[in-house]
Amino acid sequence: MRIRSLFLLLFTLGANAQIKTIEPKSLVPLPEIDLVECERLSKLSDKDYDNFKAMSPKEQQLVIDASEDTALSHFYSEACSWYCGGLVGPISASSSLSEKYKAENIHDFCITTAWVEGKPGNGEGEYIMYSFPAICPRITAVSIHNGYIKDKRTWKNNGRVKKLLMYYNDEPYAILNLQDTRDCQTFDVGVLGFHDFKEDAPDWTIKFEILEVYPGDKYQDTAITEIYFDGIDVH
Repeated sequence: MRIRSLFLLLFTLGANAQIKTIEPKSLVPLPEIDLVECERLSKLSDKDYDNFKAMSPKEQQLVIDASEDTALSHFYSEACSWYCGGLVGPISASSSLSEKYKAENIHDFCITTAWVEGKPGNGEGEYIMYSFPAICPRITAVSIHNGYIKDKRTWKNNGRVKKLLMYYNDEPYAILNLQDTRDCQTFDVGVLGFHDFKEDAPDWTIKFEILEVYPGDKYQDTAITEIYFDGIDVH
């Protein structure tokens, strides 16, 4: 599978010299906190404010810190973002290790879950695909939490992505070079989408295919915690 993916990439590069390689425009480190406990407390707080009031001062501060942290804003902040108007349709994957690591985990606003591909080997050639309705606001940036980041040991034990081949409407568009870090990595990707309100306007897709990986210390698989978006046409 890896040979096939690299062959397709070389063919694409030869056929279309315009394909670009993109480095992260920013790396935002995760705070040094217990992310699993943070997720548990934040869910309790979201369910009922009385749960928050019943927490210890230390627990309350953890919830507050998470909501104000830049790297965790996608998961816990209520501030305005592209998602005030952004519409993400069905998400599919070429494979998943099990139902616990299904495709939908990659965009579930949860810091403690991940999509883990399920094919033998390190995952080269496996992909995740997002679909968007035509009226969706356009996308200009992609943010990635690379690997299974819920804690440092899990992150090291499972593989992480080194290179992602990004497709726009099934056409190779760019190669994203990811660093081997738990930091949130954001890429400027140009303007993607239609924001078209015509009744016959088509949906559009973005696919991310694993080209190369950073192997895990223990498991021969590759994980991505979250891929999410920013853009224009909102507010």
